Amino acid sequence: MRRLRALWMRFRGLCQGQQADNDFAAEVKSHVAMHTEDGIRAGLSLDEARRQALVRLGGVEQVRQAYRERRTLPLIESLVSDAGYGLRGLLRSPGFTAVAVLTLALGIGATSTVFTVADAALLRSWPASEPQRMVRIVASTPQGADYSFSYPDAVDLAAQSRTLEGIIAYARYAATIHSGSESQALLDEVVSPNYFSLLGTDPGLGRRFAAAAQSGQPCVVIGNAVWQRFFGSDPELVGKQILLSGRNYTVVGLAPRGFRGMTAFIPAELWFPITARYGASERGFRGFELVGRLRPEFTPAQAQAELEATGQRLAQAYPAVDKGRTVTVISERQRLREAATPTAMLMGAVGIVLLICCANVAGLILARGDARRKEIAMRLALGATRFRIVRQLLTESMLLALIGAGLGLIVAVELFRLQSALMPPAKFSLGLDLHLNAAAILFTIAVSMLAVILCGLLPAIQATKMSCAPALKSDERGGPPRRFTLRGSLVVAEIAMAATLLTASGLVVKSFLVSLKMNLGFDREKHLVFFDLGPGYDLARSAAYFQQAETSAAALPGVRHAALAQRMLLSDFGGGAEKRVSIPGIELPQGQTTIPVKFNAVDSGYFQTVGTHLLDGREFTMADGPHTARVAIVSRTMAERYWPASTAIGRQIVVDGKPCQVVGVAEDAKIIQPHEALEAYIYLPFAQWPRGEASLILESEQDGRPVIAAMRNVLQTMDRNAPLDVRTVDYLMQQAFWEDRITAAFVGILGLLAIFFGALGLYGVISFAVNRRRREIGIRMALGAERNDVVRMVLREGMAFAAIGSVIGLIASLLTMRVLSSVLYGVKPTDPLAFAGSVAVVISVSLIACWIPARRAASIDPMQALRTE
Repeated sequence: MRRLRALWMRFRGLCQGQQADNDFAAEVKSHVAMHTEDGIRAGLSLDEARRQALVRLGGVEQVRQAYRERRTLPLIESLVSDAGYGLRGLLRSPGFTAVAVLTLALGIGATSTVFTVADAALLRSWPASEPQRMVRIVASTPQGADYSFSYPDAVDLAAQSRTLEGIIAYARYAATIHSGSESQALLDEVVSPNYFSLLGTDPGLGRRFAAAAQSGQPCVVIGNAVWQRFFGSDPELVGKQILLSGRNYTVVGLAPRGFRGMTAFIPAELWFPITARYGASERGFRGFELVGRLRPEFTPAQAQAELEATGQRLAQAYPAVDKGRTVTVISERQRLREAATPTAMLMGAVGIVLLICCANVAGLILARGDARRKEIAMRLALGATRFRIVRQLLTESMLLALIGAGLGLIVAVELFRLQSALMPPAKFSLGLDLHLNAAAILFTIAVSMLAVILCGLLPAIQATKMSCAPALKSDERGGPPRRFTLRGSLVVAEIAMAATLLTASGLVVKSFLVSLKMNLGFDREKHLVFFDLGPGYDLARSAAYFQQAETSAAALPGVRHAALAQRMLLSDFGGGAEKRVSIPGIELPQGQTTIPVKFNAVDSGYFQTVGTHLLDGREFTMADGPHTARVAIVSRTMAERYWPASTAIGRQIVVDGKPCQVVGVAEDAKIIQPHEALEAYIYLPFAQWPRGEASLILESEQDGRPVIAAMRNVLQTMDRNAPLDVRTVDYLMQQAFWEDRITAAFVGILGLLAIFFGALGLYGVISFAVNRRRREIGIRMALGAERNDVVRMVLREGMAFAAIGSVIGLIASLLTMRVLSSVLYGVKPTDPLAFAGSVAVVISVSLIACWIPARRAASIDPMQALRTE
């Protein structure tokens, strides 16, 4: 023993010999501490383990000589050494490692997924070269912002602009591609000839498309997916003709791989040039959205001033359609600022789950640090610095975060594949372009580094704040634990965050349930079936086709009523169609001569078929034909807005320059989506306002499937090549409430994850406390404490955490829930039922989490606990 002490003193003297060797001494001591710990784990005594550690170092003189030759260990080698030691430590604790990694993987994976969705939906720039130079052109009207323009207005704005290189006009339509004996609908964009060249996606394609458009020949650019799916990636397809919606079009090019058009959520697959068929010369037809490209030497503010002046000139030149419209621009920077709020809401919600995951892992690391107190105390006693130990513990946390990030990326990729199953029902392919791009990967790395700091820094500092002598004693456990330790504080924070998310979940779910019961303006309980008809004929032949289809449908068994309409309420296309309306004797806002009013053209059986109630006047009849006086039915909102003191029946309105007499007032109906504000709306007779497309609406007696099959046969007999799309009222409801359902599901799942991890953290804290207090509990039971007393004691301590966390969560909810007001319908952000429900869930789940360790504590054998302790 004296020889070992002498060797040790000699070692210390050598380490303290020169100031230049101080780092060497710390490094050697650290290695001695590591090897000593391994010896103790192998069952050796402290002295024997320390002796073998010195022997394993090969002797102090040799180590010192090697250190003097290298002087300092390179940083990279030091980090590799820490990583290797940390990895071995994690492998020695597979249970801890698995739970920590999986928890981080779920948190990081969910966060990366939501960020990718937000990036694709809100943050991603226009599909153009130098997207920062793109600006969106918008009109401000007395009715609000208007994103629609006529093509002549777009041409005039571009021709009179010095600040813009050009303006793109685009509109979304549907085309039908004929493949074999079947027809399939595809989403297309009708675009200005400069579309591809101004975007800069493919200069060669842009020139070809512009030349073909200016020549007037029917031409099309097809997407890469269509080229592969329908034409087998035929390299000779360009220049050939293909059949689309009953017409032949020459393929002038293929869109670049991955190009989806101008709308992120609704990818286009075909691109047609604007022609007279799409209202190229009609100034009153506002069916196009506009995007311009700034010249390099100009700013968005200069473009704003110029376009505003041009808009005023257009209003003076064409007062019937443009008066009262002010043209403005939205720059890329402004667009990103507007996207910041919804992005922050999404990331804030999933960020709470990540914080709870990090708090859980931090709690696990604290528990593991408590189990390693002797190891850390020994290393400190042997001379290791606190910084050195903190660095080692942070390295272990970084390893956990990196492994968790890798698994999290795998989780994110798998979640991307669920997108198609979550999309609303539609006849087109919908969805965002979700993939792990550079932004998503960098974000994941940043989240991982944040996880390292949140999970590892405080536990590492806490682990090194100790007195070595008491920690090295074998009998350090057993006293009453401090109530508000760092682990307890983390659990309280977890429960508070979980309560906040649960409150948000309750509000959103209740809003969704209220929305499902709202009055939409038609009877959703009816068995309605909708056939979208677009035979591609001229107006006269189309009218005959529609009449024959309606007559045949009404004669089918099981059909109660049949009607024709230009569109069905809440359907996915055509809801924004407007007519220019003037009202004699009524002063319109800002001196406008006409106002845009949304409309629908319906026949005499429409109101009875769909269940829309007529409040005053009469419905359309068969007598309201193309050669009789024009009539109209207005909505309740329009009647109350323009004739508040008298009846609207018998009043005159002018629709697109044609006088019409109001013969009825119908109840208000939702036009495009359920949560829109009520607005003026008009119904016009289908026969007086013919179109080449229509929706045939059937009310069946019960199950609509036999009716659908029978009507399909009728329509195919009439024209086998005519495009046909069938929908039911359930389809429309799923589509209309899809956004509400997804929002409720998203927030609800996050709330469930939050309370699950919060309960897991509470369970861990109480279990850890029970394990530390086994001796105390054994003494209590030996002195006469009943099992129920022990259960109550443990439950009381655990539920104290739950109560404090719930109170903090409620306070946080009151301060933050107002940000949800924009997505709530019929529910106040301070709804007491949602708050009470979240507290009830938190208390119930916390009670279950505490009950398990409480029962385990009550089952402790006093004799065994006292003997082992």
